Amino acid sequence: MEFTDNESAAFADIMNLLQKYPDFYKYTLKDEVILSLPGLEIRPERRKIYSNSHEISMTKKEFDIFYLLAVNKGRVLTYEQIYQNVWNGYATGGERTAVVYHIRNIRKKLSNIPALSIQCVRELGYCMEVETEELQ
Repeated sequence: MEFTDNESAAFADIMNLLQKYPDFYKYTLKDEVILSLPGLEIRPERRKIYSNSHEISMTKKEFDIFYLLAVNKGRVLTYEQIYQNVWNGYATGGERTAVVYHIRNIRKKLSNIPALSIQCVRELGYCMEVETEELQ
């Protein structure tokens, strides 16, 4: 069962009810790491991405590439670096095509998030750029 942040009262009610049953084992979960970017919330342990509380569906490879770029935002990652991290293997020459294909799909899925962009660095790789609001 999964609860959102605005359902904490319901969660507390359920836990109070379960305390009446001594044979029930209470499992505690560690705090979940959440990576926040403008317009997005990334939950790596669940392998989910949310935009305004709506899940953005990605394949395993798309998520892995996106997450790698997100945690390295502002840094250029080469095609080879992306391939080695996502496919867990050394580049053999076809990695560029595979990476480009998945980046194209990721860009389509994130097209309504204007603060994020995945920039191509010609003949080298990709870099995630994040626009931040400047304080004036």
